Amino acid sequence: MNEEEAVSRVEEWLAGRGGEGTGALRVRRDYVVRATDGWNVTYNTVGWLDGTDPGAGLFPSPVAFVPDDGGEIRLDLELMAVSAAGEDTDAFTRWAEIVDPEFDPNAVPGLPVPKAAILRWEQHTLYGEPTGAVRANPDHRPGPRFSGRPAPESPVETLLGYLRVEWITPEEFVHWMLDLDVLAPIKDGHLQARDFGDAGARFVVYTSEAQMPSEYTAWQRVQPRALLRRAKDNPGVGLLVNPGRPETFNVYPETLRQVADLGLPSGTERPESVGRPAYFSGEYASPAVANLRSLVDQARDNGYPLSSEELTRYTQAATLAFERSRAKHDGRPLPELPEDLFANGLVTHFYDNGEPRPAAWTFGKFYDPTLPIGSFAYPRLLGAYVGFALGDALGSGADPAGGLPLGGLTRQLLFHTESVIRGLDPTPDKPEIPASLPAGGRPDGWVAKATEGAGPAPAEFSAMLATALAATVTGGVQGPADSTFYAMKVVRELVGSAAGHEVVHGAELLVNVFRAQLAARNGEPAVANFLEGFDEYSGEVGELVKTVLDLRNDVDGTDGDDVEQFDSIGDGRTPLSVLGRALFAAAKRGYDAEAALALAARGGTVTAALTGAMVGARLTVPGLPESWLAAFADLGVVDAMAGDAYYYFNRFGLPREPEERRRWDANRYPRGDQ
Repeated sequence: MNEEEAVSRVEEWLAGRGGEGTGALRVRRDYVVRATDGWNVTYNTVGWLDGTDPGAGLFPSPVAFVPDDGGEIRLDLELMAVSAAGEDTDAFTRWAEIVDPEFDPNAVPGLPVPKAAILRWEQHTLYGEPTGAVRANPDHRPGPRFSGRPAPESPVETLLGYLRVEWITPEEFVHWMLDLDVLAPIKDGHLQARDFGDAGARFVVYTSEAQMPSEYTAWQRVQPRALLRRAKDNPGVGLLVNPGRPETFNVYPETLRQVADLGLPSGTERPESVGRPAYFSGEYASPAVANLRSLVDQARDNGYPLSSEELTRYTQAATLAFERSRAKHDGRPLPELPEDLFANGLVTHFYDNGEPRPAAWTFGKFYDPTLPIGSFAYPRLLGAYVGFALGDALGSGADPAGGLPLGGLTRQLLFHTESVIRGLDPTPDKPEIPASLPAGGRPDGWVAKATEGAGPAPAEFSAMLATALAATVTGGVQGPADSTFYAMKVVRELVGSAAGHEVVHGAELLVNVFRAQLAARNGEPAVANFLEGFDEYSGEVGELVKTVLDLRNDVDGTDGDDVEQFDSIGDGRTPLSVLGRALFAAAKRGYDAEAALALAARGGTVTAALTGAMVGARLTVPGLPESWLAAFADLGVVDAMAGDAYYYFNRFGLPREPEERRRWDANRYPRGDQ
């Protein structure tokens, strides 16, 4: 119900309650305010409001409460009984609802603020002056992003998020989603449906293009109400939302009968339209991207459809990179590179000898060549590496507006990754690792040459926590390596025997976190959700996790704001304090890369880099600010290293390419101490 509707109801309600002339009752339009589950509408006599008969006034001014659900109007006696200090007896107060910032009033038109989405109430006079009094809402539940859900791609996904955090009921979800847009897939010229036998049939719909599997190459944008009207003579028809994707929702026919009259016109109907993936346009044809369809399908199945602008950048960049490679092979002059590589869809990769070569940027959405997914999802693995590098730069005090440098800690991470590639079999038969691993940063190798401009890594024990990410990626193949224990052995070897127990235990904790994030298929794994569900912590690490979760779950800031909570976790220098601060920043603000890394950067490069890795694994590269990616000139170095790790530790990658494996063993990543 909106304000005008509430006022109209009260005016009708007052029509037979007042006298005539100056004693008649009239709404005070300037004192109509939103309340929980309804509206507070103040009224008084005409004589008092006009000043023609002050003695006819009602004190305090009556307040009618109009419920959103259309229920009976009643006087709000509690509000009427409260007056502000002083002699102005009419300046009584009201309680203003402070709504969770994740509630979007524009996403679902008409949806009232759910009570569970109200953070608290703050007392104000009706002149808007705060009294300082606050009333907590014991029914508040944190929003979808805070609770670990992905960013919505459409209004109906916003509504689905509200359902999952119990801001609304399943019946309310169905009621409000009927007039939002969904995508109904078309195959062989027909809309898709599933027959559930005695349980009836379901129209198949998806909440956004990101949810649409690659098997569908066309869809109809339609409102569910209009779709269901086509089967109005069949009361056993419902909806199947997002089948085959991580989160499916079944709208049962009996639920539809409870919440909607499908025979009535909506009044908000929009014209239906047919859509297709962007690559259907012939403008993207190029010899350099003959496998474009498979790459785009891979991106779609990863949940990241490519836009027309991204396809244009990718095909143009891949074509230029292809032409330069052919010219180099033929001994011809190389085509010129654009001044701004990133803006033109290019990043810098490297030949085995360290010579730079331009490569088409995949936007972190797919891996080229196309590979079946191994134990880890490529977008999450790349996101972790890129997030780590961005955090390293931001933690050093760099400003994206002036460019983000490659940090020494990131160089160290790449060396660790080189070490595990050179020292470990990608498909081991036993869960054992060698007695020692070759040192990373081989002087003649491409990694050392490509990162020579980076500064030194921080000279502190906490910097060894970076080994956790390099150790985790070794478990990319199902089998003996696909276990936490294998990665634990690797991380202990990388850390070394001289490191203290804080570093070892902290790195082991990070291995658990990274494994959960990189292997995730169902939604976006939030750090807090993993920590709360993992019960194998003990000792000082267990105490650290408890502290982090207690602070993170203090949504109202009883124990201080984010900065105060962050600064309260240890001294910021010991390994466990550094780790705790990183976990806190990622656990509390990991749904917002800028907020999480701005907080983590207070703790320096190690804290910010670890936070960046966790945030990047959760949000993936498409969830990181593009301005940061554009400002990071060495993005290609990190992209190449993460891609090599994914390709190497994947049963369908390098292990299936004998010739390529021999080249890697001889030149790119020589085995052992070569």
